[in-house]
Amino acid sequence: MRVIVIGAGTSGLAATLTLRRRGVEVLALEAKDAAGGRIAGARRDGYTMDLGAQFFFKFYDTTFRICRELGLGEEIVPFPFKVAIWKKGRLNPVTAGLDPRALWRDRADLLRFRLFSPRGMLEVARIMPLVLKRRRDLHFIDYQNMLDLDDESLADLARRRGGDEVLEYFLQPVASCLTLGEPEEVGAGYGLALVWYAINGLFTLKRGIGSLAESLYRECEESVRLSSPVRRVVLEGGAVKGVETVEGFMDADAVICTTTATKALDIIPDLPEAMRAPMEKVTYSACCHVMFGLEKRLLPEGWYAVGLPRLAGASMAGFTDNSIKSPHYAPPGGGMVHCFTFGKHAFELNAMGDEEVFGRLKGEIRRFIPSMPEEPLFSEIYRWEEAVCLSPPGMLREMLRLKRDHYRAVKGLFLAGEYLNMPSVDGSLRSGIDAAEAALRG
Repeated sequence: MRVIVIGAGTSGLAATLTLRRRGVEVLALEAKDAAGGRIAGARRDGYTMDLGAQFFFKFYDTTFRICRELGLGEEIVPFPFKVAIWKKGRLNPVTAGLDPRALWRDRADLLRFRLFSPRGMLEVARIMPLVLKRRRDLHFIDYQNMLDLDDESLADLARRRGGDEVLEYFLQPVASCLTLGEPEEVGAGYGLALVWYAINGLFTLKRGIGSLAESLYRECEESVRLSSPVRRVVLEGGAVKGVETVEGFMDADAVICTTTATKALDIIPDLPEAMRAPMEKVTYSACCHVMFGLEKRLLPEGWYAVGLPRLAGASMAGFTDNSIKSPHYAPPGGGMVHCFTFGKHAFELNAMGDEEVFGRLKGEIRRFIPSMPEEPLFSEIYRWEEAVCLSPPGMLREMLRLKRDHYRAVKGLFLAGEYLNMPSVDGSLRSGIDAAEAALRG
């Protein structure tokens, strides 16, 4: 049996590793010159940069299992999730979690917290019981019990059950920071799941999320070919024949496509309508991800992030100082700032030159943190044309139908990617493993 995996990102590496461990002849073809996709990282001058995913959630069972299998179990560490939300010229810090020890430690912040008016507090009180009541249904992998929440957007649910204040100063910042889109673009079930996962705590790897990508690639390197884009998946008589690459045709008994849904539709033009139609529901945000290495930490002691409601008029959904994650993210006392542009702003900035982008975002940061230096130690930029799957209303229902009724419509063709589950690192890894196991079953 010979399997070709298209892509060596999160799900592609998971699929390749699974097949290699079962002794299957597998070749992963990656269009870029580096593997890792959305869990890739980089290092510069003693600073660690997470280029895509910034953290893991507590309930990432598949992710943590793979980390332990790769010898990274001791690298998994929690870090403080203290965020300040901007409103009317003031940053309102709060510990965003359920850990009673952290809440007690930061009780002074809670007493000073002025983000919501009395009416806004009532709106929050109408939303949070729904999250707590449905918490077992809000599962990134097994989500079939929350499909009743998938028929409207997060914004529509917020306005219907709460109001504009809970939308603009709570749910919109959460949705935009975690999806880089707008709450009108995100399904309500996925949005509430993000809230539930976030308040249960954040984790990272001591040496960066990219260390998972590096470890996966090391395990699979003999089966990965970089700078090898696939032009087309060849189907014939309802079955896979192989793939066309820049070097010619390569035959295969099975093909696992782990690209984004939009790319999959492009390189599999003969995909049956029963599979194509659900995949056309999938949409992505963009991001112009900018990083600044600083001599000193930017944010106050204990703070991880600043969340910027869209009413602040900034290009960013927020920015973080990743030096708080672990001592390996920056030299002692140093800061590692990440800026996450979102929505229409991301598309606008992705069309600009690097220096123009750097100048604009440094200026925006100084609106909220005046101590931001004019000349950082270094500046880096990473442009994502398709950053995060938004899971728009109705997408999860369509994906469940696709997997249940049409996944095997083409013999030997298997799909993997974050869009097949609730979009997440864990969902992406799980989809790669599931696709590999399905290919093994034939």
